[in-house]
Amino acid sequence: MLQDNHHWMTLHRVRFASPVSVKDRAFEQPAPAECWRFCPSHGMNDMGLPAWNSDVWGGLGIYDRREDAEAMVQDPQAHLPWLHEAVESWHALVIPIAHHGEVNWRGTLENGTALRTGKADANGPMIVVTTAGYNSRDPDQIPRIASFMQGVQDVMDFYAGLPGNLHHGVFNGGFDGRDGFTLTLWKDDREMISGAYKPGIHKTLMDQSRDGSTFDRSSFTRARLVASTGTWDGMPMTVTA
Repeated sequence: MLQDNHHWMTLHRVRFASPVSVKDRAFEQPAPAECWRFCPSHGMNDMGLPAWNSDVWGGLGIYDRREDAEAMVQDPQAHLPWLHEAVESWHALVIPIAHHGEVNWRGTLENGTALRTGKADANGPMIVVTTAGYNSRDPDQIPRIASFMQGVQDVMDFYAGLPGNLHHGVFNGGFDGRDGFTLTLWKDDREMISGAYKPGIHKTLMDQSRDGSTFDRSSFTRARLVASTGTWDGMPMTVTA
């Protein structure tokens, strides 16, 4: 694996025995992550808005040093003291190799600067992280947010039918004023490009969003999987660096 002055990322999927609400529980940022997002899985209330209540949560950590990110993945329990409450978890170390767009992960809007990218071997599993956000959640914005939420679900259903898409998850932000993220894990780059950019529901909705009516900001990050441990819906997902 090539080295560079880039960020390192950790990605996490945690399943609890029962649903956990953002109203009832706060999960502290683990040290020494310089940025941390932990959000409930995609779910909608009666208005089509994020429910922010799920038994599955997703995490994203950003680190300046490989050693710190590796320590998280090698011994997540030491950094996430509440992890003993989980009935299943998956943890991954990745290198971001491309990042574009606007995202609010740190409490302020960043345009193309949320991640320092690097280089990695041009083969192996590809991870894509995307975000979308809104400047306001006032009542007049509810129809467009609800429409986008349904579109996200449609895309995930579409990905579920693609053999090259190994796993996918949507983790809703907004409950704390910061953005959530989607995570898709692909067999390789070719499968990712085919699923995301060839004719299909994702390309259709992406084309429709170009006029700015779907959301106020968005970003995408491509990352190479370096190592992972744990299971995802019972499937072992162990990769050794």
